[in-house]
Amino acid sequence: MYNDDESRKSDEEYMRSLYDRFRQEVESGALIDYYEINELLDIYDYAQDEGDAMVQMFVFLTVARLYPENRDFDERMAFFLSYVSQDAANDMASRQGRRETALWDVLRMGVNCYPAGDADPYLDAIVRKYESLDCESVLKIIDLLRETDQRGLLVKYYPEISRMAEDPRGFAFEAAETLKDGVGFQEDARKIAEELTKMAPFDIEAWLLLARIEFGLEHSEDALAAVDYALAIDPDHFNARLTRGVIMVVMPEKRQEAIQVLTEILESEPLNNFALEGLAEAYARENRIKEACDLYAMMLRNDVATAGAGDPLAVILELEPDNLEDYLQIAIDKGKTDGKDWRMMAMALMDKEKFRAAAKALDFYHRKIGITTWIDFYLHTLYDARMYERYAEVFEQMSGDISCPASRPGFFSMTDYILLASVYLRLGRKEEAANLSDAIEKAKEECHSVDDHFRWRGIRFTARLIHTLATTDNLPVNLEDFDPLTIDFLS
Repeated sequence: MYNDDESRKSDEEYMRSLYDRFRQEVESGALIDYYEINELLDIYDYAQDEGDAMVQMFVFLTVARLYPENRDFDERMAFFLSYVSQDAANDMASRQGRRETALWDVLRMGVNCYPAGDADPYLDAIVRKYESLDCESVLKIIDLLRETDQRGLLVKYYPEISRMAEDPRGFAFEAAETLKDGVGFQEDARKIAEELTKMAPFDIEAWLLLARIEFGLEHSEDALAAVDYALAIDPDHFNARLTRGVIMVVMPEKRQEAIQVLTEILESEPLNNFALEGLAEAYARENRIKEACDLYAMMLRNDVATAGAGDPLAVILELEPDNLEDYLQIAIDKGKTDGKDWRMMAMALMDKEKFRAAAKALDFYHRKIGITTWIDFYLHTLYDARMYERYAEVFEQMSGDISCPASRPGFFSMTDYILLASVYLRLGRKEEAANLSDAIEKAKEECHSVDDHFRWRGIRFTARLIHTLATTDNLPVNLEDFDPLTIDFLS
């Protein structure tokens, strides 16, 4: 039986070997003098997919030397130049002797529409002008519409381009891939992918594309059905097995099977990021937190990026395992010491109301590396996490350290001092709370606007309230519910 997947794999292996050989010759400085023009086209297109500008340039040089009269590379050279300069691309388009091809018109569309121009009139002219579109023209159209966020035009012109494309199946695949990643176009992607499976019922990649789209739409049963079609074609297909395992993670009745499948995959590919992340998520959904975090820690140690959940350390922090500091130490050992990254990670956790995880992470970072310039943000995370003793300890330590910016007048705001007074009150350090709140109330008012005036009224009102609470034996409020940042002083 004909298998599209095997045919594609064979083509890719051929292209890869051709590209690798050419690149090795370039790197060795050898004289390249025996490639046919079609082979050079294949090498160039593969290098373009790989983002290998060096090989692309040497292909141009080789063609110019071996086939000086050939015009097959004119459009590709113009596209290559367009990434350097649009003027250069226009100069190429105005050269005498240029052939009239769809690819030139696509280039003109790109030059005129990137990054924010309307591609609609250009596409309309192209589909009216030509009877067919070669593969390169079709791919460049898709690339432009994706890069300029005009996926709606891909939907609009899909029927015409599909009819004109030399490879309608390839166009359908790339169109669905592009649409599935655009907000609001997932249903369009699904329809095209379904059409593709009818055009190529034995193409495993078509079924896997449909599965990914259905999964993105949270149609787990439909996604699983699409994968099962792929596995019916080849039961041992690695990506199909992997995709099936990942899909089953979100299905409670199939989660144990997902764990088994993904574990088997990791036996052959221990650092496969999709399998690691899928298995970790399965463990997390089963409340097997330590096992999940150990997998993310493995990714952290081996510099394996997650497929979609973000930094493995950030995911560990969200899960909040008991031995959190062990995982934080792994991050430090791996060189994750940029304070900006830790602050951004803490901010993301705060947005998800993971206050304790954010505070523990920054507190660990402060003890290991040290925080000075954004100590106020660190303190606020400690306060939100109700780590009051640590808040007071750090505030006092930083204020008393003459080498730290936090010891200089004006570093801390009155809000910071109000929080400190509140912390003293919560810790039962009533005398310190009373003295500090009294000092805040008597502080010199700095008003430059009406807003400043009302802010100071609020600060003084809150300071008086803290002072009253600190000097009262039987507190009229529950300190667990007391938050000086939410007091309405006008009520």
